[in-house]
Amino acid sequence: MADLTGDLARCAPSSMSADLAFSLAPLSPSLSPPLARLGLWTGALACALLGALGSACSRADSPSRSTSDASASSSSERPTPLHIASRTVFADELLWAMGPEVQIRVVGLSSMADDARYSTVAGVWPESTPRLGPNPESLLALSPDLVILASFNAAEYRAAIEDKLEVLVLEDFDGFDGYRRNLELVGDATHMREATDQVWARFDAGITALEAERPGAENGDGSGENTLPSVVCWDHGYVPGADTTFHDAASAAGFRNLPALPEAGGLSGHERVDTEQLVAWDPNWLVIGCGEHSCEAAVAGLSEQAGIRQMTAVTEGRVIAVPAPYLGTTGEGMLELATRLQAPLLE
Repeated sequence: MADLTGDLARCAPSSMSADLAFSLAPLSPSLSPPLARLGLWTGALACALLGALGSACSRADSPSRSTSDASASSSSERPTPLHIASRTVFADELLWAMGPEVQIRVVGLSSMADDARYSTVAGVWPESTPRLGPNPESLLALSPDLVILASFNAAEYRAAIEDKLEVLVLEDFDGFDGYRRNLELVGDATHMREATDQVWARFDAGITALEAERPGAENGDGSGENTLPSVVCWDHGYVPGADTTFHDAASAAGFRNLPALPEAGGLSGHERVDTEQLVAWDPNWLVIGCGEHSCEAAVAGLSEQAGIRQMTAVTEGRVIAVPAPYLGTTGEGMLELATRLQAPLLE
């Protein structure tokens, strides 16, 4: 379950699973890769989330052989890794998205790679590729040249391998910028920046297209921001504020994430909020996860919850139910989340 950490949920607290839990995020154009690298590409999508989910932006070399932000600049001096292992859903997803040249180098995946509740590549990787459990010996036996972890992976697991293998630890899973930075780190560590830059560009192009469609976009001057509909993502008593993946996805789709607004307390990260506060906020739209049931059943279940069933969004049918794994993804799946959030606004 440690592989879920960081992957688990966009609406829940950033630590809430066997090892941890949910993360969400913000965005920023400042990290776009050089256009010259991609030629026709106009943006960039930095690597990472779910791989980031496994391990995002490490900041400095550890005394062992761990690789991070500080060591990324020297990655070109290292031999190109021919055998790569992932211990996070984020990396499972990203390595697949990087294409065949990278896929054939992968010798191990996280144990959650095929769990459709958390992974967007469930059932995609060949069955012959080992799925790695909690025993570090199974990883060491594969002798990979590079292992991608997340900062929330079990400390004991990391300690057992980092003095024996090259390890990239990803740390930032808080939104679009974290994803972009993770793309950059993975691209450098694998010597495949062209591949991660293409993933980056695809992501940025999708976000740009969504932003062009959102309500008020025709103003072009941001004057319509205060008229955008408000939204709250509610998951078992937790809501995502600013600096979360949900915040970035909702903003791109054309919403104001209400908990992040000054008038609602300016919440950041994932915060516990009681039902009374949610009802008092009374957002224009409510977002929930479908969970183990159908999305229709999840929406119908709100009618059984005292207080919530009287909310305007519920009584007027403005509830968006998001299926797994998109509400919890920290990778390219954030684009799918934003698309699903925007769809009802365009109807």
